[in-house]
Amino acid sequence: MKSKNKKLDTLDTIIGATTSLGGTIHSEGSMRIEGKVKGEIQCAGDLTVGAGGLVEADVHARNIIIAGTIAGEVIATGKIHIESKGRLKGNVKMESFVIDEGGIFEGNSNMKQEEVQEKKEQNKIETVAN
Repeated sequence: MKSKNKKLDTLDTIIGATTSLGGTIHSEGSMRIEGKVKGEIQCAGDLTVGAGGLVEADVHARNIIIAGTIAGEVIATGKIHIESKGRLKGNVKMESFVIDEGGIFEGNSNMKQEEVQEKKEQNKIETVAN
């Protein structure tokens, strides 16, 4: 997805395979997780969880690509894509949802356009304010 805001398309945070973090993470760009994160993730751009990544957190991001594991409430203003080795356990809200063959989803999904649109507007306002 092309964005007019270059910050959102820039991968500015990488959490490596040997790194574990706990707490709340805020990112104005996109991020990739190969290590372990517990807590909460607020990502204005795209979030990618690599094959070795483990996220036990509530996640809010634009688009979310899962090749590893996420457990928690997940909200995407765009798309959630679970790749063939990916696992997602928890309730999700998104605009579109893709699960590749072999990918695992356990939870409830909700594609309510109003809620997703509200989050998009909130992210747009926050991005403009920064």
